[in-house]
Amino acid sequence: MKGSNAKQNKAINLRLVLSQIVTQGPVSRVEIARNTQLTKQTITNMVEELLAAKLVEEVGIKKAEGAGKPSKMLVLNKKAAYTIAIRVANNELEVGLFYLNGEQINRLHTLVESENLLDKTAYLVDTLVQVDDIDKSLILGAGLSVETSDDSAINGYTFNKQLQHKLANKLQLPIALETSASACAAYHMLFGEAQQLHNFIFIHLGLRVESAVVYDRQILLGQNGLTGALGDIFVTPETDEKTAELGRLNDFASMASLRTMLNLNGVTQEELIAHCAVNKQLDLWVEQASEPLRIAIHTLESLLNTQTIIMGGDVNEILLEKLIKQLRPFIPSISQYGDREVVRLIKTPDVANITIKGLAVLPLHAALSRKNMQTLHIPLELGYTELQQLVFLSE
Repeated sequence: MKGSNAKQNKAINLRLVLSQIVTQGPVSRVEIARNTQLTKQTITNMVEELLAAKLVEEVGIKKAEGAGKPSKMLVLNKKAAYTIAIRVANNELEVGLFYLNGEQINRLHTLVESENLLDKTAYLVDTLVQVDDIDKSLILGAGLSVETSDDSAINGYTFNKQLQHKLANKLQLPIALETSASACAAYHMLFGEAQQLHNFIFIHLGLRVESAVVYDRQILLGQNGLTGALGDIFVTPETDEKTAELGRLNDFASMASLRTMLNLNGVTQEELIAHCAVNKQLDLWVEQASEPLRIAIHTLESLLNTQTIIMGGDVNEILLEKLIKQLRPFIPSISQYGDREVVRLIKTPDVANITIKGLAVLPLHAALSRKNMQTLHIPLELGYTELQQLVFLSE
């Protein structure tokens, strides 16, 4: 992405320079200029502001090629602020405290009912702040995802937006709302497997199967903020005897379908994964899920032909490995033609923690682009810290 040297575009340039440091760091001012086509003076001004806010730091010197001067290298200061990750999945609530780079400090989990969701979330946030003895004014913001097995996507979206606004007011924090798939995609762009990629897809195996499509390093948002409902695509010609509908991917490859097969609908996600380690029926679910997932992957490749697909979700390392092994060989598609720099499918590292880490980086991800700011809700009465003022409101 290119910046603008016009004075009125300070906010764009600041976010662009910060994005370069986050994703390319350690990086020099010269390299930022080369990548963004901003002037030396513009970059100097932006970097000085970021250094003054302690959001970035200088970590060393890189020798220049030829007779040029050595360059000081810039990186994100992960400890400049904290972020909060909030995940709601049916009746489970998980809240975590993180550094800016998605590195976990602590996290808590509890069961919750909708009527006390706000109070319980606030209680867990306050508990983390007190236990880890942090200054609450150093929290940049929070990332939120809400997952249910409810089929009504539009009703779910309306509820999630309302919850985002209520939580932002309750916690007095900016809150970014994304699907779990989009949160994972954001983490991979900033700190994971997709730092050098321009377009890719993340498939998230949760209560429902979700996908996030990244094009030109932007997560695509659909009408009403709804996109990526991969689990709703039809993958079998047979119809359900009760509903007369064709079989959907959610019926075969979601965590809800795994719970149904194992008759474990009442257990927590952690208990489900623990049970999977010793349940012989797990192989039956993998066999059931693999062919529908192969069809879904072929569909995504044929339609979008992105650089790669990354897969993760609410599964453990063993289950994900089994599933990906069963998916091969992939159905031939357009993606196998031409030169490839990346394999067709990547297994996400640290799969057990990828979703919560993704939520943790959403406030920083929102700060890096005006388009990303669409996901953020900031309370009207918020008393901005200097850092929040800089990254969210700088004009």
